[in-house]
Amino acid sequence: MRAVLWTAAAWALWCTLHSGLIARPVTDWLRKRLGARFGCYRLAYNAFSAASLLPLAALHWRLMGPPLLRYRGAWILLALILNASAALLFVLGARAYGMADFMGLRSARAAWRGEPLAEVPSFSTRGILRWVRHPWYLAGVLVVWGHDLDAAGLSAASVLTLYFLAGAWLEERKLVATYGEAYRAYQREVPMLIPRRPGGGMKKDEG
Repeated sequence: MRAVLWTAAAWALWCTLHSGLIARPVTDWLRKRLGARFGCYRLAYNAFSAASLLPLAALHWRLMGPPLLRYRGAWILLALILNASAALLFVLGARAYGMADFMGLRSARAAWRGEPLAEVPSFSTRGILRWVRHPWYLAGVLVVWGHDLDAAGLSAASVLTLYFLAGAWLEERKLVATYGEAYRAYQREVPMLIPRRPGGGMKKDEG
């Protein structure tokens, strides 16, 4: 029970920080405080998010116990399908998002050169984004449930699943606030998390 509680608390803290540091009130405040240097924030945020996973991995290793969820026999095929699907979603999502912008490299380069930050681009509906609005959130859910899990792992998987679902919902609110009716039209055409073959009404890119 202690392993479950410690793991849940640690992942809940990480999820709160991960969402809070990119929330609009925080980024708006930092934009005013940092000016042109705010262009480096996305890159710093991603670096912090990745680095902060290390103590969580160490905690999980320390609390590791016997598996409670095990993929054996024919069920191994299900684990393979979950992980292969997640890998495909991550790759297709990376191609659709444009990793230089997503990682913050482009804005950091502009800040380093003293160039003004680019205006908010139109959201993309290319590639996998014509099938599902949040491929990486879906991939995250598939990954956390696609392998053997002990008590701590089940706790982490449950917290992260809730986080991915909440994160998708919060992201939707932010995108609607930014793009208005254009994004609402996209919502009506493309499902949030369960992929569906695109209909004939979706354009390649919405502005």
